[in-house]
Amino acid sequence: MPHTIRIANKNDIDGLCSIRNNKDLFMLYLTQQENKETILVVAEKENLLLGFGVLRLKGARFPKLSDLYVKEVYRGKGIGSALIHYRERLALELSFTEMYVSVDPVENPKMIKLISKHGYSAISEPYSKDAIYYNEDGSGYEKTYTRIDFKKILS
Repeated sequence: MPHTIRIANKNDIDGLCSIRNNKDLFMLYLTQQENKETILVVAEKENLLLGFGVLRLKGARFPKLSDLYVKEVYRGKGIGSALIHYRERLALELSFTEMYVSVDPVENPKMIKLISKHGYSAISEPYSKDAIYYNEDGSGYEKTYTRIDFKKILS
């Protein structure tokens, strides 16, 4: 049976935490989803969550792909691409014509390769940004990282 992509709900919390142990973050995403600020989507196969992604609907550049993550054992099987396509379709259904994504080129060159394959082009030079990162145990820490912004025209 192939995997499916769908919008997440509160019943997915345990499965999401099995991917990334951060219940507070997922609860925040679901609250933001209720407020129409984000859409949290999941990839699943036979009731097992394989990965997730967020579509941000608020912010400086939106809609924006955010937080794409696939369990390591399932990577390279098209799940990340399916999560990207699903969120692009949602954005089109919401009448958006562009999609943005910000990527750390130092720590996540694979993501740059993936989004470039899907038609995203850089629209900024690298810049520094501060953010809170999360460890596997859910604890957070502040970190400065590099970002490049990308954009795609949706059709």
